[in-house]
Amino acid sequence: MLEFYYKYNKNKFREKSKKLFEEISKILQYESICVEETEGTEIPCEYETELTETLFKNFNNVYYTLRKNNAKDHPLLKKYLPELKVHPKSDLLFADFFSGAGGLSQGLINAGFTPSFVNDNYLEALETYYFNHFLSLDRFYYGDIAELVNNVADFLHLFEGVKLIAGGPPCQGFSTANRQNFTINSENQEKRFIEDKRNVLYKQFVQLLGLIKPDFFIMENVRGMKKVEEQIKEDIKNATNSEYFFNPLILDAKHFGVPQSRIRYFLIGGKNVFDIEQIKTRLTYRQNEDKGYKLRDVLFGLPHIQTNPIKLNVDYESEINGYNVRSISLEQNEFLTEINGGRKVDYLWNHRSRYNNENDLEIFKRLPEGANSLHDSIQDILVYKNRKHIFKDKYYRLKRDEVSKTITSHMRFDCHMYIHPEEARGLSPREAARIQTFPDDYIFRGNLNSWYQQIGNAVPVKLAEVIGKEIKNYIQ
Repeated sequence: MLEFYYKYNKNKFREKSKKLFEEISKILQYESICVEETEGTEIPCEYETELTETLFKNFNNVYYTLRKNNAKDHPLLKKYLPELKVHPKSDLLFADFFSGAGGLSQGLINAGFTPSFVNDNYLEALETYYFNHFLSLDRFYYGDIAELVNNVADFLHLFEGVKLIAGGPPCQGFSTANRQNFTINSENQEKRFIEDKRNVLYKQFVQLLGLIKPDFFIMENVRGMKKVEEQIKEDIKNATNSEYFFNPLILDAKHFGVPQSRIRYFLIGGKNVFDIEQIKTRLTYRQNEDKGYKLRDVLFGLPHIQTNPIKLNVDYESEINGYNVRSISLEQNEFLTEINGGRKVDYLWNHRSRYNNENDLEIFKRLPEGANSLHDSIQDILVYKNRKHIFKDKYYRLKRDEVSKTITSHMRFDCHMYIHPEEARGLSPREAARIQTFPDDYIFRGNLNSWYQQIGNAVPVKLAEVIGKEIKNYIQ
């Protein structure tokens, strides 16, 4: 991770590196591995000026210890080794634009694909992606996708052999709530986008489709995208010289083994019309394979925690409110065995809660499962009582025997709409990640609020895996 921070976090390199050192040291203690000293050089010398002599030496010893103790064979410690970040070799390469933390990518990887190129302009999400995968740093592009398109000649060699491109452009501009973002074509009454910055991001994806020319593509967004479908089709035809056939699908993740109702728009395209029709038919049919996982399955085996007792200390961790990381072997049920790929996971990450005031805590205690802000039990203490018709879902207690409501990035502000069904708190990031079907060994980087944002923005891993497997069947 030092190489990532040195390239993208130069102004915070020492701060980020110090936290990384503390993290690795903690894990080595859990593993009963003593740090050994060396006179050799284990990390690049140019880091010393930024780190100071002492921290540089400490890191040098830590990396010597990791390598001496065969960290490359350890399921967790190997994530810290830069030499394991490699150029991809596969017949099923894909590129992910607007990648976020990597939910869509992880699903495609589970389906048998290999990432070749990754782009996003949200740095902490890109850090999460980099940490959890073994793709070399030169295959990551941090920044505005428009700049990537404008300078694509410098990157075309990285797209050689790419069979699939995928991406979910930021969705604010497609929201049905944002009516000011649309205009009506007077001739055919079709909705069209007003050309503001948020609405045209998908066009950059379309431009890359025309430049890379993969066998298939996947574009994901909120349902509001369907309202301007004809414009999107027109843009794709213009950018690709009508080379692609594509089908729109509205899919609810709960029908694909995801314990969450999450309805999204997918545009799946390819160069063979028969393949595209078959993929649509197969995905429609597979909605009947729902395994019936509920929130109860998600919460299974996790340690009980309470809310953070310390106000204005978002980094506080303890036995009370949970830890960033702790060594603990958790029992697994059928759902967890599936999302973890049958792997035994010996560390629990990102299971920590935030601070809530006394009024919120009392509401959390009183609300029964399935109740919202309109429930009689909280009317005497409800701050939003005069506007409860507007804020009926300001508070909502999830039901353990149902699927979760849609996990969104709003959780970075508060978890009032995601109250734990049994405990007086909002869901932890790890619980939200499980709902999104991320494996337990998928580790979110950054701070707690960023964890929530990354998780809420992601495509559910299991849904992406199902789509990826269907596309894979038609790649020659």
